[in-house]
Amino acid sequence: MSDQPELREVYDRVAAELGPRLSDVTASDRFAVAVEVVDALRNRAAAELQRSSRRFLHACNLPAGTDITLLREEIGALDRTVRTLARQVEDLQRQLDESRPAGRQRRRAAG
Repeated sequence: MSDQPELREVYDRVAAELGPRLSDVTASDRFAVAVEVVDALRNRAAAELQRSSRRFLHACNLPAGTDITLLREEIGALDRTVRTLARQVEDLQRQLDESRPAGRQRRRAAG
């Protein structure tokens, strides 16, 4: 633990020396352009990798991530539709039960 103050002094000296220089570099227009170029290259490489892996998986008759995403979206939409239809059936059943005479009410099983 006695090294900690010494390490802190070294860190402070390095930060004091490099801090302003790094700030100047990162604030420059050239740095901004370089970041944009690197980001565009990274995005393009990621898209190409995804495209290649999707082709490979499809060639092996396996689903790719995009296939799974589409299936999840479709299942979600179907689930919402089924819930809406179930509510409509319940509402129609309640209306039907309310419109019947009291002695002819449909008996529902518990559960």
